[in-house]
Amino acid sequence: MKARYWSLAIVLVLVNYVIFATLFDRLMVADFSGEYATRTPDPTFTPAPAQPLVIIPTPTPVTPQPTPTATPVVVTSSAAAAANSAAGDSVNPPPEPATEPQLVAPGAVNIRSGPGLNYKVIGTLNPDRVAAIVGRNGNASWWQIKISDEATGWVSNSVVSASNTDGVSQAEVPPLPAAAAPPPTAAPPPEPQKPKYQFTPTGWYDDTNYGLTRFLGDIKDTAGNPVNGVFVQASCGTYSTISYPSGPVGWGGYGESGDWPAGFYDITIDSRPVPCVWTLTVVETDDRKTVKARLSESVPVEVTQEKSIITANWTKNW
Repeated sequence: MKARYWSLAIVLVLVNYVIFATLFDRLMVADFSGEYATRTPDPTFTPAPAQPLVIIPTPTPVTPQPTPTATPVVVTSSAAAAANSAAGDSVNPPPEPATEPQLVAPGAVNIRSGPGLNYKVIGTLNPDRVAAIVGRNGNASWWQIKISDEATGWVSNSVVSASNTDGVSQAEVPPLPAAAAPPPTAAPPPEPQKPKYQFTPTGWYDDTNYGLTRFLGDIKDTAGNPVNGVFVQASCGTYSTISYPSGPVGWGGYGESGDWPAGFYDITIDSRPVPCVWTLTVVETDDRKTVKARLSESVPVEVTQEKSIITANWTKNW
């Protein structure tokens, strides 16, 4: 065994020795001669003085009285029902019938904004729903009912069952709704404006020819078909002349214009240029001399030394 273990063992032995020596000294000086406690003697019994004798009297017997026997009563079912009904009525009395004007509908009923079928529907009164009546119309054929605190409506008397209505006063009837304006119909397309004249110029042009003063052209209807028998007047100042009728109609003792194409007209004024601002007009005539009516506007065309042949075409509008 190592030296340090021997040293530790010696220290432990010394510590134990000191402890046991100290305990032994304390036991030797302790005082064990303490006095025993003195017993407290019991109290001596002292007899109580004699009390006088109390005599309790014997109670007098009481003869019991016979108790009456209840006689059974046979109650019939009808009497019992009447008794129960009377007892029930005294506990829960029947409700008093309503006295306020009201109505109820056997089925769903439309509520309208006024007393009439021409007023719009604003709600529905459900079946068996009681509604308070607050007014009527003049003959009481419609009732005004309360829908909410702020709103009222009208129902027909013919579809509801009303009660307590004797005191219902006539209500103010709202004005009839304005009839809805019919939807605007599409305006028919405007008819084409009728031309002022039966014949309308459709264009003209000039050409060079130093040997003639001449006016010619074609006359057709709005479909492009040639029109025969039309007269054209050429005027310059106070001078005027009228063509033969258009087309191969033939005119005069020699049947002039008999070989013209359909719708064609021709006026030869002179074998030389006649400078002037001429006017061309479709006219109605019987003899190529007297104008009965002007059937077109007058179109000015200019003839010069350089350009003396004018082509002017026309359209017959009707």
